Amino acid sequence: MECVHLPYAMEFERYKNYRKILLFVFSLLLLWPALNSLSNSNDFEVFLGASRRMFNGLDMYHEKVVYDRYLHYYYSPFFAFILQPFAAIMDYRFPENSILPNVELSMMLVKLVWNVLNMFFIYRICKYLLSIFQFETDRKAFWFYLIMVFLCYRWLHINIKYGQLTIFLLYAFFEAYFSTKSKEWLKWSPFALGMQIKILPIFFYWKMFLDKNYKAMMLVFSLVIVITVIPFIFLDSHYYIMELQMWLKTINPLNSNHVVQTGEGGFMDIGSIVTKYFTMYRVPNEPRVCLTQLSISQMFWLTQVLRLLILGAITYLILELKKIPRLKYNDYLQFSLMCIGIPIIFPHQRDYSFALFIPALSYVVYYFLRDRDILKPIPTAFFFIGLLLMGCVVFFEFFSLDFRYWIIGVRLMGIGAIIFAVFFFLFINQQIKSMKAIIAKP
Repeated sequence: MECVHLPYAMEFERYKNYRKILLFVFSLLLLWPALNSLSNSNDFEVFLGASRRMFNGLDMYHEKVVYDRYLHYYYSPFFAFILQPFAAIMDYRFPENSILPNVELSMMLVKLVWNVLNMFFIYRICKYLLSIFQFETDRKAFWFYLIMVFLCYRWLHINIKYGQLTIFLLYAFFEAYFSTKSKEWLKWSPFALGMQIKILPIFFYWKMFLDKNYKAMMLVFSLVIVITVIPFIFLDSHYYIMELQMWLKTINPLNSNHVVQTGEGGFMDIGSIVTKYFTMYRVPNEPRVCLTQLSISQMFWLTQVLRLLILGAITYLILELKKIPRLKYNDYLQFSLMCIGIPIIFPHQRDYSFALFIPALSYVVYYFLRDRDILKPIPTAFFFIGLLLMGCVVFFEFFSLDFRYWIIGVRLMGIGAIIFAVFFFLFINQQIKSMKAIIAKP
């Protein structure tokens, strides 16, 4: 009898060792951008710069106020507030001949803390993915891990290197929807914090409405209010109210700079693609691509219509999924659809925001390994093209700077994201039809 089980035991032990090697390599790959960020400029120069202005009682949002690399600060006053301990650290720079040449101590510390937190967020996201999907064999499980690491690594790399919050937001979404915590406020607290800082999670309010989860809506709203009022204890109330008003004015989606996105290069959302391909507006260091010239009014309405079409497609699929609860991973599909909409619909989204495609990508990879016949050749080819254009298959950072400017300038990654999203929608719709056909059989 022992001989019968020996091949399985050997396979289990072999793929267990493979997973350990993969985990070790993955950890080293994550360490690379984390260490690189300590001595190089990223968005924490902007965040800490805004926090220092708050520390000195100065406005953070005025259009004439620019930070490192001439960037503006768009996050909430609360985020600048929680960085105050680092803003208060004495102005000390490491010597030129050190491993951190001319780097400020406060900047190094805040980046170090954020990198450690990012590692924790990635660990939790991986744990959730492993708990959601079930595999028939250890071989398929290993190939799932390997393909996901290969395809998702660049998104994680650029988020860590450039000091972004997307990994935290994805962790917050998973925590809210898949955590087994018994207390609801603990599950939704990271989500509420993310919404208070970066507003993007508000997109999930639409799913809560479709789910008729009014309790969660009220809980998140209450948590956001609690988080928002905390700085009143420590800051001058008049100053803090003024900064809150300036922040809300700055992130107003109807502002002209959110319609004609030319102030900063590299945006990949639907609005930036419309700006690039339907106007003559020039973004510094980027090639001009103009199919036809639209007025600002025409551009505004075209952008809103496209956003509504994407939201409409997501809404339709979620409502259809609710009609067939027997479909495996139904809740996860609805969750993935919401995540995929954020970087396409919201303005000022760069390529690192496509880390929110990870849930959708994980589902496609899982089904590719489980049953390749489900994914027909043409959809599979377009999924591959979308991932290729997004930089998941080829690591864009290996290319020359001029070529990377061209890739960014023609919004190649944004176009790839739309291709992937469209075929993901079609893939889900096909699964819905197949399940309905199975249910309809007598």
